[in-house]
Amino acid sequence: MVLAPSPQPSDDSPMRHCADDNTDVVEAFVYLAVVAMFLLHILGPLRRPLSHGLLHHIVMGVYTLSYPLVGYTIGRMQSSDIYYMDFTVWAVFLLLLLSSTDSLTACRLNDINSWKSIYVKQLFKGVLLVYIIILFAFDFEQQDDAHYLWYPLSAILFVIILKSYVMIASMRMVSKSYLGKNMRVITEYMRYKVVPFDPVTMEGCRYMVAGEKHCINRRGRTPWYEQEDLKVTTVDQIWQCKGNLLTDDRGNALKDLCLSMALSKMLNRRFDGFKLSKAELQKTHDFVFKGLLAGDEPHLRAFRVIEEELVFVHDMYYTRYSYLYQKGKYLALCLPVIMIALCSWLTVACLDVKYQDDRYRSNHGKRSLMSETIVIMVVLAFLEVYQLYLYIASGWFKVALIRSYVAAPYFQTSCFSEMIIRLLLMLKAFRPWKGRLGQYCFLENLGRRSKLMSCLHYGTLGLLDKAMKGSKNSVKLSEDVKKAIIDSLLASNGVLTNGVTSLQKNGVHGLSWACDANATVGAVTRTILVWHIATTLSEHQLDKQGKKAKAVRTASTLSKYCMHLLAFAPDLLPDHHSISEAILDQSIDKEGDQWQRLGGLLEGANDLESRCKKLLKISTNDGNDDEAPLLAKGAQLARQIEGIQDSKLRWKVLSDFWAEMMLYISPSDDARVHLEVLPKGGEFITHIWALLTHAGVLKRGPTEPKHVV
Repeated sequence: MVLAPSPQPSDDSPMRHCADDNTDVVEAFVYLAVVAMFLLHILGPLRRPLSHGLLHHIVMGVYTLSYPLVGYTIGRMQSSDIYYMDFTVWAVFLLLLLSSTDSLTACRLNDINSWKSIYVKQLFKGVLLVYIIILFAFDFEQQDDAHYLWYPLSAILFVIILKSYVMIASMRMVSKSYLGKNMRVITEYMRYKVVPFDPVTMEGCRYMVAGEKHCINRRGRTPWYEQEDLKVTTVDQIWQCKGNLLTDDRGNALKDLCLSMALSKMLNRRFDGFKLSKAELQKTHDFVFKGLLAGDEPHLRAFRVIEEELVFVHDMYYTRYSYLYQKGKYLALCLPVIMIALCSWLTVACLDVKYQDDRYRSNHGKRSLMSETIVIMVVLAFLEVYQLYLYIASGWFKVALIRSYVAAPYFQTSCFSEMIIRLLLMLKAFRPWKGRLGQYCFLENLGRRSKLMSCLHYGTLGLLDKAMKGSKNSVKLSEDVKKAIIDSLLASNGVLTNGVTSLQKNGVHGLSWACDANATVGAVTRTILVWHIATTLSEHQLDKQGKKAKAVRTASTLSKYCMHLLAFAPDLLPDHHSISEAILDQSIDKEGDQWQRLGGLLEGANDLESRCKKLLKISTNDGNDDEAPLLAKGAQLARQIEGIQDSKLRWKVLSDFWAEMMLYISPSDDARVHLEVLPKGGEFITHIWALLTHAGVLKRGPTEPKHVV
């Protein structure tokens, strides 16, 4: 360990050269560890807005290797005695970096479930730190300059203990046992505080924004939910505030931010397995359809609220912001400031050692490492400032400010206080999520398999994906797509069908045969494939002149996004992922039965346009057989769509179908799957799933419309 000094070797001894070589190795590993921690601090908060595969691999790699790297580096310090003072400071800072990333507590959901093992690591780290500081203290008598560094290092040790505690507490906070207690609190409060509710004015909306920590039943006292002075902040309290800060358009956005916080708590109940009662389902239905989706542009507000809500959900599970918000809000502000002050203090002490003690620089002919030590301290100070800004700019801090503003009339009457709060609320954080939809074209990747990636998949024991399904890209999520989804939801009133309702409303109910309602296995997968093929053929071969229309872009985008989910995220779809993968692989595989049944029709067609031309040559009878290849069914559907004379109606049919299909595939009882994709950037279907949850739409409707419209 680091490291009590021993008698120094002579300048020309082999021990001297060995020590110098070891010092270079230690210095290199220290720089590597600092760079790795720097990347973890900087790239961790960027995982959701960027959602790049390489970025996630870097963050995951650094997160996984951080403890072994720091442990090995400190172990190498053990064999060097001449730089014991520098190494002591370096060791303390490396161990501090391990626990100082507030914006990244866990990379994966499984890390949260193993919080006890991380607790053991933190405990070991604490023991190691105490050992290092004690060794340093015992060296006072041999090194006169040691006392310069003893006091700031001891203070930093105390800060490390606090940061380690916050890390463990934040992970324990979202463990299943602890989270269940909080969710029961919210459920009890919602059931007890039943009052008339106006979804437009939010009067009577008892969704809890904050205050769970005050909801504790104590022996011999009135149950917490019956107490009149309960310190709970609800949505209706925020909406009833008449302060200037919450009255203009910007104020309405801040109110919606608090609403997002409350909705995230409601959504967390699904992650913990709580079921919504029938009364709640009706109430949530009115909340969405008569409140959240009311107004001129409901799609903008609805998805903005959902985006911020999912940020709160992500942060609760994968960062420390939730703990800092509920129990340690002063720590979140004070610890970075304290660390910056301690870094400055230690820097001054290092400068005193460097410039006042000639022995440190010249004894035994060794060089000074204090410059490197100061660089490390500057990096740490920068990271503390960066983390402080991230928290102040986050929605957690903004909701805390709004709560204080609503609860304290003084802030509403003081112009100076209101100005300070307004300025703090103007700070911008990173984008809530990537805001892009994955796109995958089935016909472009038909028959293409990467043997190299398959070999790498098996060679790395599954670490790399097979990549058999070809390539993908992404496009920006447009307002037209959002509007199409919301318009379809409003038209359905929460009764979701697999596209047949939109077909009947548009007068083309005869196309409903392609919805594969009679299939018992893989119905959704087959329907998506057939309609995607037909949409692709319509876009690239039958109706090229209409590509710039909004309905064309909407239908094409949603069609390719559903295929993206089918190819790369089948767990998010209703069919079992193994069934979806089997159907898709059989359709793509050039050696499969479907290709053989088509008689090699697509042989020699290497681009999308030529494939579309050849597919349209399939006999119109080939798609009528229930056992016909999905390619033939898609071509048959495309020819029937071509029979619609009005081009605008043709693309309205496709656009409405895909919007309804997106709603139909979104309900899911497996909330954990949606939670697992959040740190990877998230998926648009998760936003729709959350919106449907708040609307009380937890199940799919019939495959046929209930009545003729």
